[in-house]
Amino acid sequence: MRVFDGVGHEWAGTIDEIGARRVTIAVDRAVEIAREPPMEVTLAVGLLKGDQMDTVVRESTMLGAAAIIPLVSARVVAPARARVEAACARWRRVAIQSSKQCGRAVVPIVRDPAGLEAVLADESYGTRVMLTEPGTDVPAPDGPPPAPQPKARDERPRVLLLIGPEGGWTANEVRMAASLGVRAWRLGPRTIRAETAPTVVLAALWTLWGWQ
Repeated sequence: MRVFDGVGHEWAGTIDEIGARRVTIAVDRAVEIAREPPMEVTLAVGLLKGDQMDTVVRESTMLGAAAIIPLVSARVVAPARARVEAACARWRRVAIQSSKQCGRAVVPIVRDPAGLEAVLADESYGTRVMLTEPGTDVPAPDGPPPAPQPKARDERPRVLLLIGPEGGWTANEVRMAASLGVRAWRLGPRTIRAETAPTVVLAALWTLWGWQ
């Protein structure tokens, strides 16, 4: 069997002992892990209802997101603190299970919910992209965002990918992001469901930017 630590290391081993609450594994050797994407993508996605966020976390983990930020925006009603804490704990478990299922040795960080302004204030990202939907009265540029380039040889470029909630972004939110240098991107003429959009966008980005 194989075990991993969630931060990029994986080992082959055998079960040595099974107890009521603990399993002991004898580690035999380190194994080569599946390669992570060439860019470190943080997905900031508007909070969704029910188990839709579970789907976003599960699929985004398989598609290589490095971190996931549940986003509170104008069209999102922030839940009570106790509900947020319980939901975040569940999403982190979902990320672990998804990593196990797809053979990924890295578990993405699921952060606590944050407001759009706070996320946009983080200037550590080299590339910031906001997915806009048809009907937003702020024009989006033609063409996908170019592949970001690393500043150092062994560095992965950091990318912030912003995806709105079920009600989409307001025009003011899109304008605010644009004023801070965030690139708007529209996938096409159709409106994609909020829980599906992260999967579509990440798959599109890796097709454009490459992930061997």
